[in-house]
Amino acid sequence: MKPYTLTPLDLLFFRDGRPMETGGGHGARWPEPSIIFDALHAALWRAFPDCQGWEHRHDFGRSSHRPRNGDTQRFGSLKTAGLFPVLPDGRWLLPAPQDVVPAPTNDPNWLLCLQPVNTSQTNLPAPWIKYMPASHAAPTKDETAPWRTLEAWRAYLADRRPAASECFGNEDLFAAEWATGIGIDAESQTQDGERIYSAQYLRLRERVSAGFIASLPMKQNDGAAPVRECIESLLPDHSTIIVGGQQRTCQVQPASTSLAKVLPVAGATNGTRVKWVLLTPAIFPKIEEDTAKAIPAHPGGWLPNWVDQASGRVKLKFRTGEVRRRWNEAKQRTVREADQETAIAASLVAARIPKPIPVVGWTERLHLLADEKSHWIRTDDENAHGPRPTHLAVPAGAVYYFEADSPDEAHKLAVALNWHGCEPNPTTIKNRRSTLLGEKGFGLGVCGTWQFFQDVTGRSGK
Repeated sequence: MKPYTLTPLDLLFFRDGRPMETGGGHGARWPEPSIIFDALHAALWRAFPDCQGWEHRHDFGRSSHRPRNGDTQRFGSLKTAGLFPVLPDGRWLLPAPQDVVPAPTNDPNWLLCLQPVNTSQTNLPAPWIKYMPASHAAPTKDETAPWRTLEAWRAYLADRRPAASECFGNEDLFAAEWATGIGIDAESQTQDGERIYSAQYLRLRERVSAGFIASLPMKQNDGAAPVRECIESLLPDHSTIIVGGQQRTCQVQPASTSLAKVLPVAGATNGTRVKWVLLTPAIFPKIEEDTAKAIPAHPGGWLPNWVDQASGRVKLKFRTGEVRRRWNEAKQRTVREADQETAIAASLVAARIPKPIPVVGWTERLHLLADEKSHWIRTDDENAHGPRPTHLAVPAGAVYYFEADSPDEAHKLAVALNWHGCEPNPTTIKNRRSTLLGEKGFGLGVCGTWQFFQDVTGRSGK
């Protein structure tokens, strides 16, 4: 996967879910990951209106529910991660972890630590939540900087306090500007003669840009030849793309860096305690019970769908690369079952979750719908379009705390949750633990360890 930098040629507009007619267009915000995915997908269609020789086409839908109607879909293997702020000196920034609290430089209590709670006397969302993240720093009205450099993240994962020079605020990166706009008639695409509104736009500071990671692997000769990376067919030859609302143009250039120098890589897991910190938002939808398919109901929301809602146990399976390769070659589940994949023996015991963020969007593909049997069908209106369903995502920086049954199980959990798996020098993103929109960069996380509270005198809070 290749890193790229994106430089806007104008103001940017990333509208949130609030109606334009009520509170104005609040577009001066850092966008969710799906923005750059949609921009690249549209750029691919504009750059290559006709099917290319390097393409591997597919039909709509997924897996066994996919009807074979002539492989009508294109660019389905596109995967992205970002956008992330990039400083003038080339350093990429990531959202700050939410268990960091404001504290004076000489105060050792800069990190939330867990302490046991009596669940019968609290309103915690689940009875199996055993600990509560607590701050023992002196009260203050200060706020932590929302952005961290890679060096700051490395210090954080090593339980060291990052230097102040490695932490940045929104005001260091962009400014908000208000401008007046006019309403557009959907049919004529001209001014509707009725609406006038104010909208807020995002202007990046001088020499500040945005970074993202993109990949477009394509099978060659129906799988007979090796998979080819085809994102280079678009970038940098077609380097001007449209990003966000109101057709704002941006210039894309390859970044002179690597994946391991952009996203933090977790170190070795020690002990049985693992915390998973989101680098990008994640979406965990509500799942309705399906008795026919033995699918239990799950509330979603803040709780990952791969955590049991009744017990807090992790439902992820652990398998080695050899097992995965053999299953892919055989294309049979019996091989997978014969290798006896084992569930990772760990439990979620606490979480630090900020307020959710709404993820909205617009699509021209509403003619692809799902019927009651979960088979994909087409409607008669091939030109249907409209807003996508709104999701509430767990924001980047959220922290999930786990306890494993043994150090070996803790290692397995970290391998399953780290974006890079167990590779010390990763070249691709292995895990995207968001139930929805993982291909668009949701659900990237990195693991560290956590400790119980100890005050400055060394007394344990356990």
